[in-house]
Amino acid sequence: MKIKLMSLSPFLAFLMAGLIFSSPFVSLAQQNLVQAKAIAAAERDAADHVNKSVWLWAGCLGNIVVWAIASAYEPNPPAVALLGKSPEYVAVYTDAYRAEVRKIRTSGVKLGCAAWAAACCLVYGLPSVVGLLGSQ
Repeated sequence: MKIKLMSLSPFLAFLMAGLIFSSPFVSLAQQNLVQAKAIAAAERDAADHVNKSVWLWAGCLGNIVVWAIASAYEPNPPAVALLGKSPEYVAVYTDAYRAEVRKIRTSGVKLGCAAWAAACCLVYGLPSVVGLLGSQ
């Protein structure tokens, strides 16, 4: 009987070690799931709340000044989306929301600046090119 207890004890030791070291991985998986949900919700809300056409027109009219404003200004996420959420969720959601809003705004401003530059090239450059071609 003593021999059976001795052979069972290493098995129990390995089992306990496995259970102890596997629990952090389960909690990390749960945290990653919470982070993924927070990021997805933040990106969805940011896309819904930002008016892309306003920033496109602002880029056309304001050029680099508006781009600096769009990249420097940090918006606050809607408080309704954060009610009853854990502090980790709120932190991840806030960071993701601000990054997504900044990305949407700056891309709209850059597109507006490019459209304005192309329009200026067409308006001012095309007549001179046509004039040069017509004189030859």
